Amino acid sequence: MATPKMFCERCRRWAEVRWYFAIDEQGAGGETGEFARLAVLSARAVGGLEPVLLYHGAPTALCDWMRGQGVTIIEIRPPFWDLAEQAARAGTFKPLTIGHWLRVMIPQIETRDTHVLYTDCDVIFLRRHDWAAERPAIIAAAPEQREDDWRYFNSGVMVLNVAAMRASYQAFEAEIIANITSGATANYDDQYALNACYGAHLQRLTPLCNYKPYWPWRGDAALLHWHGPKPASLSDLARGRRTGDENQTLHYFASMLRARVADYLAWSRHLGDMLQTIDLDWALRFARLASDLTTYAPQR
Repeated sequence: MATPKMFCERCRRWAEVRWYFAIDEQGAGGETGEFARLAVLSARAVGGLEPVLLYHGAPTALCDWMRGQGVTIIEIRPPFWDLAEQAARAGTFKPLTIGHWLRVMIPQIETRDTHVLYTDCDVIFLRRHDWAAERPAIIAAAPEQREDDWRYFNSGVMVLNVAAMRASYQAFEAEIIANITSGATANYDDQYALNACYGAHLQRLTPLCNYKPYWPWRGDAALLHWHGPKPASLSDLARGRRTGDENQTLHYFASMLRARVADYLAWSRHLGDMLQTIDLDWALRFARLASDLTTYAPQR
């Protein structure tokens, strides 16, 4: 007889939680797509998650790979995206990519579960966490850059109360459209939109569920979100192939590396070991990054 996924309240930890992540055609062929593969493989290794990919664009090799891994793919386009593209052509809105905005559609898509997990693609599941125990009234998330700064949350890992988010969606979308069509040139993104509308209702998610590689290594972290400079950029900076003076973003990344090199090194070493049985290619990448960081000599 088959064993049910959830057979009693005491064993709720074994329940599968629906896990959403999102990408578009542009991201699928680059580093974001490579991270998405790692996220799926690490999720499968820890267990307890049912992956659902929100996707926009023409099918790619990544879509085929995801289906081969048992990932459900839902093709979606936010209803306000025509307005975003019009504002972008007018030079009054910088939309980055549509992939960043797909997550706001989750309450309109999910019909089965009361609560779901969302993460960005650049995450690595480190150990099993009882996501089913996270049941916010509206939304649960962790801080952006400092573990103790709750004024602004990072939307790269969120637990969503589907019904509550759906009930407020029309007002949320109206606020998004108002900002997109306002004529302002300031960057307005989905994370800012989520904070503006839901920040006052935030339930605190432990930072161990949205841990960053520039924070000190911790063996009890459940999920590592490779927030900020990605491994390729860190290697370029560490090896001197980039100085950080090329543009404002790289300058910021270089300052992060100088300030947090010991933390990046500790996490790279750990992942180089941990991922050998999950994704050997990524294990080798992190091992090479650890080597680069070991010999890094920041310019003062």
